Amino acid sequence: MAKRIVDLGLKSKSASVSNERLVIQNSKTSESSAYKLEDVFPVLQDGSTTSGTKSLGSALGTSTLTPLFVGGGFGNTITGNEKNTLIFKGIRSNDTVLEIKNETLSSDLTKTNLVLDINQAQLDLSACNNTSSAFLSQATLSNSAHVTGTLKVANGGTGATAFADKSVIITQDSGTDTLAAVAMSTNGQVLIGGSSGPAVGTLTAGTNITITNSDGGISIASAIGTISSSLDMANNTIDLGTGFLSGDGSAEGIRLDSTGKVFIGSSTPTPYFTSDLNINSGISLGPSNGSTAQAIAMNACTSGSSPALTISGSSASGTGNAGGKVVVQAGAGDTNGNGGDTEIHGGLRAGSGTDGSVVIKTGSSGTATTAVTVDNSQNVTFAAGVIQRGDAGVVLHQNTPATTDDGTTVVSAANVLTGIVTCTPTADRSKATDTAANYISTLGLTADDDAFDFSLINLATDGTSFVTLTAGTGVTLVGAAVISAQDAAEDAFTSGVGRFRIRRTGSSAVSVYRIA
Repeated sequence: MAKRIVDLGLKSKSASVSNERLVIQNSKTSESSAYKLEDVFPVLQDGSTTSGTKSLGSALGTSTLTPLFVGGGFGNTITGNEKNTLIFKGIRSNDTVLEIKNETLSSDLTKTNLVLDINQAQLDLSACNNTSSAFLSQATLSNSAHVTGTLKVANGGTGATAFADKSVIITQDSGTDTLAAVAMSTNGQVLIGGSSGPAVGTLTAGTNITITNSDGGISIASAIGTISSSLDMANNTIDLGTGFLSGDGSAEGIRLDSTGKVFIGSSTPTPYFTSDLNINSGISLGPSNGSTAQAIAMNACTSGSSPALTISGSSASGTGNAGGKVVVQAGAGDTNGNGGDTEIHGGLRAGSGTDGSVVIKTGSSGTATTAVTVDNSQNVTFAAGVIQRGDAGVVLHQNTPATTDDGTTVVSAANVLTGIVTCTPTADRSKATDTAANYISTLGLTADDDAFDFSLINLATDGTSFVTLTAGTGVTLVGAAVISAQDAAEDAFTSGVGRFRIRRTGSSAVSVYRIA
C-alpha cells in the first residue's frame, strides 16, 4: 500500500541507481509518466580533448589537460560524485602584469563577464627574450640608460661622442664610419668644397669687388671701373635706366628710353626721343680706305606695299622760323681731284614692270606739287614755264634731219621726231601729214595740250616749187600750210622754211599750227 512522504526514507544523490524513476502526472489528462532519476541531476563535462594541437594546459605552460570543471561534491572535495553540486576551478593572476576584472556591463557584478587585461606599465621588457620575436624596434636615445657606447654612422649615428661649438658636420675623406665637426666661429666663414674634402674659408674680393663680412652675413658690392676683357652678356639684357653708354663716363654717347628708342649725341647733349633712332649731330658712313660703297636703304618689304623713305629737314616748332633745308651734295676732291657727281635715280623695274621716274616737287599753296618729271625715256616734263636767267644760251641736241621725197609721200611722225624735215621739190608738191594717232604715239604726247615743234625746209631754189601740207586723219591744220621755194633773186620775199607746232587736243586728235 502507499506510504506517506514523511514515512519514506531519505536518500543521497550519490546513492541513486539507474532503475529509480521520478513519477509525474499531466494535470489535464491525469496520465502519469516517469523520468529516470539520474537524468534529473545536471551533468557538466570538462570539454577537454586530445585531437587539437593546443589545450588549456599547454597554454598555461603544462603538458597535461587542465579542465575548468573538475567534478561534483561538497566543500573542498572535488573527488565526490554528488550530481547536484558543480565544482569549477577559480581564475587568478600570478603577476601584476595580468589583471582579472569584472566587466561592468551590469550593476550586478555577479552576472558580468570576466575580463583579462594586461597592465602595460607593469611589463618589464628586460625580462623578455627578444632574440627571435624582435619586438623591441625602438629606443629613446635621449635617455642615456637606453644607449651605451657610440652609435655608428651605418646605424644612423655620428660615430662621435661630441662636437665643437659653432661647427658644421662633414664626413671624413673616405669611408662612412665617422663624422667630423669644423668650427665656423669667424664672421663671413663659409664651407667650401674641394678635392681634399670640405674646408672652412672666407671669400676673397676680386678687382672692383668689395666684400664685407658680418655676424651671419656677407655683403658683396661691385664698382666696375675697367673691364680688362670682353664682356659676354650671354644673351641677357643691360638696363641702362637714364644713363649713357659712354666712352669716358660722361653723360654722352648712347642712351635709350623705356620704349627702346635710341639717342646718340656728343658733348653732354640733351637727349630727345622723337623717332626710333635720334642722332644729335652728323652721320659718317664707310671706312676711310674707300673700298666699299655705302647705302642708306629701307628694309626689304616682304608683304604689302613698299613704304617710302623720306629725308626731311628740320621743321620749325613754335619759333616762327623757316624750315630747315635739305642739301644733297657729292663729295669734294682734293689736290687736283674732281668733285663727285650727284645722281638721282628712279627705281629699276623687274620683269615687264615700268622703270621709275625722277620727280622734283615744290611747295604750292602749302602742298607739295610736281614741278619737273623725268620719265623712263628720259623725257623731261615741266609743270610750268622754263625761265632762263644769265648770259649763256640753251644748248639743244639735234638729230640728223629727215628728208621727205620729191613726191606725195606722207610727212611721217618719224620725220617730225627729228625736229627738221627737208624736201627738194622739182615742182609744186602736196604732201599729207601723218595721222594724229601716229603723232601722239611717236612724239610722246601723253596728255592733252602736250605739243611738239618741228621745221619743214623747202630746198628748191627756183622760187616756184612749193610744198603744201594737207591734213591726215585726226589732224587739223591751222595757219598757212604752204612752204615756198627759195628764190635767190628775191630772198626777202620767200625764205623756204615753215615752223610748225603739233598740239594734242584729244586721245586721237591733234592740231598743227604754223608758227613761223
